[in-house]
Amino acid sequence: MADLQTLEQLRDIHLPNPVGWWPLAGGWYFLVLALLLLVIGLTYYGCSRYRHGRAKRQALRHLAEYERQYLQDGDAGRISAQLSELLKRVALVYFPRMNVAGLKGEAWIDFLNATSKNSDFRAHRECLLELPYKNNAGQVNLTPLFISAKAWIKQRGAPCLN
Repeated sequence: MADLQTLEQLRDIHLPNPVGWWPLAGGWYFLVLALLLLVIGLTYYGCSRYRHGRAKRQALRHLAEYERQYLQDGDAGRISAQLSELLKRVALVYFPRMNVAGLKGEAWIDFLNATSKNSDFRAHRECLLELPYKNNAGQVNLTPLFISAKAWIKQRGAPCLN
């Protein structure tokens, strides 16, 4: 009878309460902080790249507009002057002013070649230096100059703080 009373006192196994997700363990706090810093860093990097690319995007829009005008009008003298001015303006944004502002003639062509990858502006010397000052430019193909200018503008990195 004593055994029967003992058996009646037995109960099912009770599991402990499940472990809650809060408070988090220390490793989770570290992981959340690391992810937060990563998101902030990527956002800052993306915003700065976007800001740095503003001048490049504007220059490429101007270049496309000049190309459209050239195909429409065919005025090679005026367009080549505008292209030379655009390249100089871009150079003033991305390089120190004291290194760029006074450049003209062959020094300007040498600067463009020195700062360019895979473009030779010596082939466009006449278009950049002489054509803007001719009264009757005639039929000149500026397409290679547009291609070189576009490639040169796309190669620019972060703007210089002059």
